[in-house]
Amino acid sequence: MNPIVVMKKFIIPVLGAALLQGAATAQDDIPLLRPEERQAVEAQADEFIESLKPALANAAKSTVRIWTGKRRLAYGTVIGDGRKILTKWSEVARANGTLRAESADGVVLAARISGVYEDEDLAILETNGTPLTPVRWSRESPPLGGFLAAPKPDGRPAAFGVVSVLERSLRDTDQAYLGVGGDPDFGGPGVRIREVAPQSGAAAAGLKAGDVILKVGDRMISGLLELKNSLVGINPGTTVSLLVRTSGAERKLEVLLGNRPQLPNFPGDRLRQMERMGGPISRVRDSFSRVIQTDMRPQPDQVGGPVVNLKGEVVGITMARADRTRSFVMPAAAVEELLTRPYQDPTVAKVRHPQEQAGLPVRGMAPQQRMAPRTEERMRRHLAEMQRLMDFMGEEMETLEEGGR
Repeated sequence: MNPIVVMKKFIIPVLGAALLQGAATAQDDIPLLRPEERQAVEAQADEFIESLKPALANAAKSTVRIWTGKRRLAYGTVIGDGRKILTKWSEVARANGTLRAESADGVVLAARISGVYEDEDLAILETNGTPLTPVRWSRESPPLGGFLAAPKPDGRPAAFGVVSVLERSLRDTDQAYLGVGGDPDFGGPGVRIREVAPQSGAAAAGLKAGDVILKVGDRMISGLLELKNSLVGINPGTTVSLLVRTSGAERKLEVLLGNRPQLPNFPGDRLRQMERMGGPISRVRDSFSRVIQTDMRPQPDQVGGPVVNLKGEVVGITMARADRTRSFVMPAAAVEELLTRPYQDPTVAKVRHPQEQAGLPVRGMAPQQRMAPRTEERMRRHLAEMQRLMDFMGEEMETLEEGGR
């Protein structure tokens, strides 16, 4: 049966847990089902899985499980001549003993880490013995709302979902930076500038504290959030036109946007708890340079394998499970480009500590390193936390609204 037809026929949100974790999980997720309803759900789940197998078949041959001892660490994607595997660095770096790669047909090969792409949290393993089946990449970009699935080595789905956000960078330093701080007490219209960052595009254009930004391009600015959203999708190095009110008079300025500086984020316990709602998440789950956001729900030890569209084309690899509604996939074109770069020696490569990734102090740091002494810096951190929490809650509300339609 055509997978598209099956998706339209069955209710994906209800079947999601059943498809991936079996009837036991479905029982936990849907406790009020009558026995005959539960039987129908399980039957439809089986049919859905069978409908996906043709699309997953080829990619499954290039999917391996990475083990150390009796513990599965991650999935991997076979690349190159079949003797190399791309997988998640932060997971395989935790191995206490030797690594093994297990393929779909039961072949188990000893593996060693030969290189690391530290910034992308990816590692390359090398194996000896019989070459495995290397992946065949597709340059087709999944559209917004496009269906994606990640196979297990046996050809069943490890996770599936849709594209929720098109390709973007998760690195702050890749985002466009105007260089102003807004006054949160200003009633509008526009945004009154509280401060201008030195050596920023705003400073070079002559903006100063007290000026009010009324428009960015043709977009009217109603507040701080609107100002932030007006820069989404604009690359650093772009010149934007601002309409600014200064001392009662309006003027137009051209501002060259820079790269956002690396500022620490200090998310609180509540945000971290919200991120963990819905199951375990990846230790390293942010700051990737090129990813597609999806609502797939792979387990952290199922990350690193290929991702396909409904035609069975490998359009990327899973990078991280971020929270209940977000997972990240690196597009195939980005993977191929990455593999042309030199990688790091694994003996000197480091794993991004999950607390460092969030901007939190790491145990063992000297007290003076844990918190900047200046009140202004602490305020910046609290504001960053509040913004991240608001963004997260906004995404959750959008998910709930879509689910109710």
